[in-house]
Amino acid sequence: MNELTGTLKPLALLETMAALEHPATLAELAASADVPKPTMHRWLGALEAAGLLQRTPDGRRYELAPRAVRLAFSILNNRPSSTIRHEILQRVVEQVGESCNLTVLDGTEVTYLDRVESQWPLRITFQQGSRVPAYCSASGKLFMALMPPAKRDLVLQQSRLERLTDNTVVDQQVLLAELADIRRDRYALDREEFMAGLVCLAVPIFQTKGRIKSCVAALAIQAPVTRLNQTEILTKLPVLQEAAETLAATLNE
Repeated sequence: MNELTGTLKPLALLETMAALEHPATLAELAASADVPKPTMHRWLGALEAAGLLQRTPDGRRYELAPRAVRLAFSILNNRPSSTIRHEILQRVVEQVGESCNLTVLDGTEVTYLDRVESQWPLRITFQQGSRVPAYCSASGKLFMALMPPAKRDLVLQQSRLERLTDNTVVDQQVLLAELADIRRDRYALDREEFMAGLVCLAVPIFQTKGRIKSCVAALAIQAPVTRLNQTEILTKLPVLQEAAETLAATLNE
């Protein structure tokens, strides 16, 4: 951070905070950047006013705001490697015969960063930029399962657990038990929880920075249950996992 000019130093905080496993206090960030607390307070105020940072509900810690997440992945999506990522999704569709999407977490919702539709006449279409609740989607549950517990609890606290189908889980304790299984298994299923008749399988895309490994995106396939039931969709897991590893490599290019 010391290599940057004064006007750019606050922006380096975004990279620092993205690597943290928990929201940070002003004192923690000041110590990390080796700057006086008044200086850090000024930087944080500027980034908060720009909508790039936000305070946790208790007002004592700072975390990335949804705008910062959208900005990061807009930049990612405009790099040359984004074409490679889209081609990887296309290959998955060719192999499994179902629609495939690349998603990121934005607050309590999952956002579609990219998507390739299957060629079936019967398919459920989502557009790039579509958003779905995290608690009842395969990708969303995966993100929550793999994040630090304190952050997961905050996402659950801010989510409105509404029953969208007969299969939607709205009991927080039941959901937490499932998230523990997902954390162990490294994949998640949507068993007609977001939309009746739709099943989904998601796997994580990890990025490693130093000693920290975090799930920054998810790769998922969706299918009508009449064509691919909950048991059959799991047979596609190896294809998804291999593609996710290939996608992870593009994040460092």
